[in-house]
Amino acid sequence: MARDLIPPPSPAGVPTTPGGVPNLIELPPEPPRSGAEQPMQAAENPGPSAFRNRFGFILGSLAGVCVAATLVLVAVVVSSTGDPASEAGLAKNWSKWHPSDTSMEGGSAQIADKVGKEYKHPNGKQLLLVEPNPIDHLNVALRSGGSISVLNGKGIVYQLNGLGPSGSIMGGTPSAERLQVVQREALELSLYTFRYLPDVEMVVTLLPPPPPDATDSSTSAACALNPTAAECPKQTALFYRPGDLRQQLQVPLGVTVPAKAPTADTLNAAEGKTIDSLTLSNKFIWSLQQDHGLLVLDRP
Repeated sequence: MARDLIPPPSPAGVPTTPGGVPNLIELPPEPPRSGAEQPMQAAENPGPSAFRNRFGFILGSLAGVCVAATLVLVAVVVSSTGDPASEAGLAKNWSKWHPSDTSMEGGSAQIADKVGKEYKHPNGKQLLLVEPNPIDHLNVALRSGGSISVLNGKGIVYQLNGLGPSGSIMGGTPSAERLQVVQREALELSLYTFRYLPDVEMVVTLLPPPPPDATDSSTSAACALNPTAAECPKQTALFYRPGDLRQQLQVPLGVTVPAKAPTADTLNAAEGKTIDSLTLSNKFIWSLQQDHGLLVLDRP
């Protein structure tokens, strides 16, 4: 009988109460966590920072600056590589026009044709015919200050021919302004030559003589046959070496000579002074010793 009062075991092996309800074991309550443990748990799984977007923007900007600086450096290196003129300190975009041929013969012919057509009489006719003479072995005897220097090298001799007697300018009225225009043309020829023909070491431009006196027909005839005779007007030339015009080759051509060539009537006093400052110190009286193949330049 007493055994009948003992409830049968639970199918799950868990003790039951007399009413058949499982006797659950109550666990003690979990103790509260300390303040030190709570931040530790938060640190293990941090949320997104409030400054994340700001830092990302700064890092992106710095990366963009680095990329831009690298591209600029590459562009500078690429643009300067293989350009001897830029490496020598000459202006890269020196002029809008340049000869397609950089040889002494072909290049000087193109320069002579281009510059010659830009200089004109006030009536619009071309002032001078420019005849280029490239010389591989130009021998120059330079007499200045009581001493003589002999220079040898590759050079261009430009002859400015006015198509008048002895090569003087045909037509128009001789004047100081017209002479300045002629010397400006000689200067421009030298600048183009040194900038674009790398082999040239010297440029000599033979200027046209003044027109002969019309009242002395015998002298005029003699000078037409022999312009260097003693009784003839002195033949003058402008002589340059690259170093003489280096400063002008480091700035655009238009800074030295404006694009439009003036005539004797339009040349202003300010440009006339600039021309004188760049030509008079390089002006010589020339003569030719044909037996020795020597071009003699005397300081006037």
